[in-house]
Amino acid sequence: MNREEILAKSRQENKNRDIAGMDINKNASRISLIFSLFFILFLMTLTWIAGKHMNHGIIATEYSMIFPLFLYKAIKTKNPANIIFAVIAGLCLIIFTVNTIRDIFDIYPLGR
Repeated sequence: MNREEILAKSRQENKNRDIAGMDINKNASRISLIFSLFFILFLMTLTWIAGKHMNHGIIATEYSMIFPLFLYKAIKTKNPANIIFAVIAGLCLIIFTVNTIRDIFDIYPLGR
């Protein structure tokens, strides 16, 4: 293939795509994820300082956003690090969801 054929093929593959916009969306997603994690840590710290009961629903909601992100990356890239992150995020989602359900229905088999 000569240079012109390669350029034509590249233009055809990237037709109707805004590469700069896709990059901005990717960075915005990353910043949003990092911000939300720090916000959750902030709320958890305040709850701990105040000596109040932790709202696991907030944390479960956070992991409901993180888990699909890493799961999608793990499926697409098959990268071991992404697979490990997806498993960890999935386990955290399950744990905090179960704790939220227990809080909602006041189910405490071992006491509070």
